[in-house]
Amino acid sequence: MNLAVVAATTARILMLVATMMLAPLGFAIWDGQARTIAAYAAALVTTMLCSLVLGQLGKHAPKTLHRKDALGSVALTWLCLGLFGGLPFVVEGSILNPAAAIFEAVSGFTTTGATVVSDIDNLSRATNFWRCQMHWIGGMGVVVLFVAVFPQLGVGAKHLFKSEVPGPITEGLRPRIKQTAVALWWIYGGLTALETLLLVLAGMPLFDAICHAMSTLGTGGFSSKGASIGAYQNPVVDWIVAVFMLIAGVNFGLYYGLIRGRWRDLVRNYELRFYLAVNVAVILIIGFLIMPTHANQPLESLRAASFQTLAVTTTTGFMTEDFDTYPDVARYLLFLCMFMGGCAGSTAGGIKASRVFVLLRLAASEVRTLLRPHDVTTIRLGTSTVPRAVAYAILVFVVTYFLIFAVVSACLVVMGLDLLTAMSATVACLSSVGPGLAGVGPTQNFMFIPEAGQLLLSFCMIAGRLEIFALLAVFSPECWRR
Repeated sequence: MNLAVVAATTARILMLVATMMLAPLGFAIWDGQARTIAAYAAALVTTMLCSLVLGQLGKHAPKTLHRKDALGSVALTWLCLGLFGGLPFVVEGSILNPAAAIFEAVSGFTTTGATVVSDIDNLSRATNFWRCQMHWIGGMGVVVLFVAVFPQLGVGAKHLFKSEVPGPITEGLRPRIKQTAVALWWIYGGLTALETLLLVLAGMPLFDAICHAMSTLGTGGFSSKGASIGAYQNPVVDWIVAVFMLIAGVNFGLYYGLIRGRWRDLVRNYELRFYLAVNVAVILIIGFLIMPTHANQPLESLRAASFQTLAVTTTTGFMTEDFDTYPDVARYLLFLCMFMGGCAGSTAGGIKASRVFVLLRLAASEVRTLLRPHDVTTIRLGTSTVPRAVAYAILVFVVTYFLIFAVVSACLVVMGLDLLTAMSATVACLSSVGPGLAGVGPTQNFMFIPEAGQLLLSFCMIAGRLEIFALLAVFSPECWRR
């Protein structure tokens, strides 16, 4: 790893982040809140100064970005995002504990949506906007934005892009990385603008519509209201947000193909079919289970079940009601959905539907091998065959995911959390879901967790956002060798 290259790359990314702080600073100035103005001005200046220092350290760095340099840049960037993203909270006084502020910022940029704030309604407009803007930036990835804006990295941009874009598959896009990143951002921005317009037409105030559209497309879950989407008590708003959560959980490469006229890609895509089938099945089951609590009205039950299921499977984490009060079978189904998440190449977190589908096919293949040991079995996905090496890599990823889940859950239990709270908090952060069950349910927050636990969960959020191995590789001695 060339530290000068890492410093230079991170410096440019931090300069972009500092520029994005101008928006909440503008809201603070508009509202005339002196302390909030000071908070975002201080964060902006501090981030810019750090960017300049790193830029000087990497002034003579070579222009080529290798794989190790990309991994180091991504890891350092996410560390800086937690520190500088949380700085306004501490200075403003909305979150006094530094560890909690880092947790909130990491939760924002990783689009997790887990919060330590109990009184969201009394936050300044600037802070609410910054929280949702972090989701929007992190949804498509601040590093992908960097690739779109700074194409001079050349082939090295590919390593940054692969380290940042969620999921094992990024299909249907242009071959050049800069063009890919720009295409992603045009699609992403267009969908955000469309949802904002629809929410305003449905009766949501413009500021709230912008905030919730950014959170929805980033599959984050931060809201400008303490009761989340449930605060509006508007069925039209519920359906609009639910549809866009579903859209955000789909591979964005398919949308690019759709624009190019490749409609058949949507029908042929095995992951999309599996993802939709899982959602439909879970929605119908939960809708049936919660019908007695919705006056036996099928449409009301369907609306609630659809919203909460999509909020979990897309790892967005919005709520219209407390799903922790659902029957145990419904809660269990939602807990399982937290592990899977959305599609590869989407802004959603989790293991990803494609990996789950491949593992199911791998299990079926092993059963056939057991029954017919002399047959040569292959794993087929539509017209293509999955190489054994790819299936093995997916299996290793899932095993590593559950090892981290087990270790972190055990650590939280040792810190005093009950088992269900510890397990659901871990999967909620590792899969970027946000709310969990029990002590971290939809109506609760993460403030009660000890500082060490908050920092550990912050690590989980970053690891999940970077698909685990991109972060773990930084701790390998091999990564530090030139």
